[in-house]
Amino acid sequence: MVAQKKAGYKYSSRRLLSAYERKGKVMYVIKRNGLKESMDISKIRIVIDFACKGLRVDPLELEADAQIQFREGITTKEIQQLLIRTAAEKVSPQSPDWQYVAARLLLYDLYKDVGHLRGYKVKDKINGKYKPYNPDSFFELVRTYAERGIYGDYLLKEYSKEDFNTLARYMDPDRDLLFNYTGIKVLYDRYLVRDEDGNVIELPQEMYMLIAMTLAIPERKEDRIKYTKLFYDLMSKHEVSLATPTLMNARRPHTQLSSCFVLTVDDDLYDIFDNVQKAGQISKFAGGLGIYLGKIRATGSPIRKFKGASSGVLPVVKILNDVMVYVDQLGMRKGSASITLDIWHKDVLEFLEVKTNVGDERKKAHDIHPAISIPDLFMKRLKNRENWTLLDPYYCKNVKDGKNLEDLYGEEFEEVYQRLEREVPPDAKKEVDAFELWKRLLTVVFETGEPYIFFRDTANKFNPNKHCGMVYSSNLCHEIVQNMSVSQHVEDSLDPSTGLITHRKKSGDVVVCNLGSINLGKVYEKADIERVVPLLVRMLDNVISMNYYAIKEAEYTNRRYRAIGIGVSNYHYCLVKNNILWESEEHLRFANSLFERIAYYAIKGSMELAKERGKYELFDGSDWSKGVFFGRSAEENQRLSEQNGNNLDWIGLAEEVKRYGLRNAYLLALMPTGSTSLIVGATPSIDPIFAKYYKEENMSGILPQVPPEIDKYFWHYKSAYLIDQEWVIKAGAERQKWIDQAQSLNLFIDPEQVDGPKLSRLYELAWELGLKTVYYCRSKSLTEIEECESCSA
Repeated sequence: MVAQKKAGYKYSSRRLLSAYERKGKVMYVIKRNGLKESMDISKIRIVIDFACKGLRVDPLELEADAQIQFREGITTKEIQQLLIRTAAEKVSPQSPDWQYVAARLLLYDLYKDVGHLRGYKVKDKINGKYKPYNPDSFFELVRTYAERGIYGDYLLKEYSKEDFNTLARYMDPDRDLLFNYTGIKVLYDRYLVRDEDGNVIELPQEMYMLIAMTLAIPERKEDRIKYTKLFYDLMSKHEVSLATPTLMNARRPHTQLSSCFVLTVDDDLYDIFDNVQKAGQISKFAGGLGIYLGKIRATGSPIRKFKGASSGVLPVVKILNDVMVYVDQLGMRKGSASITLDIWHKDVLEFLEVKTNVGDERKKAHDIHPAISIPDLFMKRLKNRENWTLLDPYYCKNVKDGKNLEDLYGEEFEEVYQRLEREVPPDAKKEVDAFELWKRLLTVVFETGEPYIFFRDTANKFNPNKHCGMVYSSNLCHEIVQNMSVSQHVEDSLDPSTGLITHRKKSGDVVVCNLGSINLGKVYEKADIERVVPLLVRMLDNVISMNYYAIKEAEYTNRRYRAIGIGVSNYHYCLVKNNILWESEEHLRFANSLFERIAYYAIKGSMELAKERGKYELFDGSDWSKGVFFGRSAEENQRLSEQNGNNLDWIGLAEEVKRYGLRNAYLLALMPTGSTSLIVGATPSIDPIFAKYYKEENMSGILPQVPPEIDKYFWHYKSAYLIDQEWVIKAGAERQKWIDQAQSLNLFIDPEQVDGPKLSRLYELAWELGLKTVYYCRSKSLTEIEECESCSA
């Protein structure tokens, strides 16, 4: 058996005999059509041979262990599930190929079910003529289910039957074999389209092709088939992944393809509840939310000059919490929102406690994710162990050139903040020790893994579109950094003759995240990045054109900025396969070089798209338009490129961007890729691996997890909790040099090894090295951390 595993299993005619065969007994099974027949072991062996072919496993082992659990009257469906479960239980770092055996067994089951439902025969014998896909049924599949409102009828309007047949024959069923068990299980449970009775109606390659067809609709008609094939290849070869809403909803009637939305709430009762309504509508269509509440007056603030009347921020937080619970996305999962408050807000101490298990339960909001916005001035005072003043935003309005305190950043903010410390009435401010406030924040981090941190001055200083807006906070997963603003309510009017009430308002900037990620396990060399990244830019720009918008403000913002976010998955595997240790200077140099290449070809791809389709509306006056990328001149970027060995032509690119513009105002954002990393068998996002073997528990059940090629690189991988987290932050700082937005950067701490001062040092280092955000602080003592599925790409 060992020899077989080392050499790769070669089929043998020798087979284990079941107990029933040895005793001459006959076992009866129930087929899918309900008929009863004697068990034919040879049919089971055909399936096992198919599943094990070419893999380093012993099929006799699977057959023997599964047969122990056979029983009289077992259904063929149960036999298949038993084989799948048995194979999945065998996955280990020493024998990772069992995950592909389990995947093929599940695929075989899926092929049979879909073939039976759609009325075509999937042959039992796995030979050269075996075709799990039936290209002739592809057009009929879409036509039938478009009529029933399950697929979008735009597919039939934009593509002819001949187009469908051409694309059906372009699909490559062998690419299904790229899935491991977790990948195909997650895809089966959550992404493949189902009919009204819950039956899966499409196969994985059909899913990818229909998504590609949807995203190619904005292309010129004569180019549409070409781009459909290119988009399909990127997805089906697992070179890129798209965000969960895109994977779920492209090809559906409501093409809500965006991942996350960021709302700015004004200090106005009408606007507060208008944003509550927006939050409900966005959550209804599976969008994640970031919500900034820093403009709302504090507890005890006046209302219509009546002192002490305001209830502050906490009641609004609780309302939004209840909305996230109530709008539960068809019962699949709760809505999800991060809520950001500034560290100078007078209610910040109470806000820090919303998820802790101590204190007044009436002030808790356990289902939202708190985030704190921190200016440089606070970090300076923290280092100097100085005092900090909490202020009521009500008294911080119109403080300079018609702007509020929260509308300022950098030196301008510091000047006005220090003036307000002196001038604001005593009952509208509270002086605290900056270090004590920081200690309380870190204590909550230890207890809950949150709040998320947003370094607002860094975010705004390096905002390429600072000429037309301000960034107050980030999104749910803290990788999006884009301009935000409140909507302005104009008037309500009544037509007394009809009873028609019309509400008019001027849209603010509601940030929209349109996300996709590169699989660094497959795409990291220059030639591949040059080929893949511009195509991904095009795909995400098409997401904007095809998108269904739950709220009109999102449509307005999305079309003015056309912002996208390109991220990555399989980062740790990419390091490992290049023989790079996480805790090494070589890692930092590699990260710098790799992300420069990604940035260069993302900008170049957006520039080429601007030549074809026009630049984004607000391009003129941006840093991009001045040749300033990532806060640096073209000459500075050129020098950095020469230093790291890429030798890319940043000066020439800057001149082209000045001439033609960019199609997209924002381009790069490293989002978490939880569920989509599972689909493509990748390590998640930029995180180190959680462990060399563990079981992931999610909506698809308990799934065995091993990193890619763990048997080959066992000693190269190092688990997250064993890595010195300063190296996580240093690597993040190298990547950030080439990212116009931010990163969902997690910290992994062992409370037995990391105390308060060490944790404080990590967050201070993140600020010092220029990171814009810190996402979760994951602790060994915290067993439940909610993943953001919306941003997963």
